[in-house]
Amino acid sequence: MEPASAEALRPHVDRLKDWVLAEEGFGNFLNAFFNENKAYFDVYQEEHALHYTTLHKAFAEQFEAEINGWLADEGLREQDLEAMLRLGRDGGDPEIELVIDTMLDIMVYDRWIRNIFEIKRRILGRRIVHAKRR
Repeated sequence: MEPASAEALRPHVDRLKDWVLAEEGFGNFLNAFFNENKAYFDVYQEEHALHYTTLHKAFAEQFEAEINGWLADEGLREQDLEAMLRLGRDGGDPEIELVIDTMLDIMVYDRWIRNIFEIKRRILGRRIVHAKRR
């Protein structure tokens, strides 16, 4: 089967960017991962190296399942995803470049482990602001 036409895929490209780059989309997935595995990601510890590879494999598989679920929800297939990424890249869309980088960062262990600790540091470094009650 051929991928959908470029014109038909354009709205899906925007929704893909929203899902991957939004706190409510992929961010929820990432937060759940940190909550489930928080004991391993405070500081890199060499004694957990084998466990990190196991976590990476599970994380990558879950991300792939999330992407496939998103595609199914959109009525699309994997070849449509490839066409969407190509469409964005050919159009010079910097957000699609960020989506592609994010996907590569997830699927390649060395990139994933470096970035996962960087994300954890950023989360820990966020200022906690409490709203005042009236």
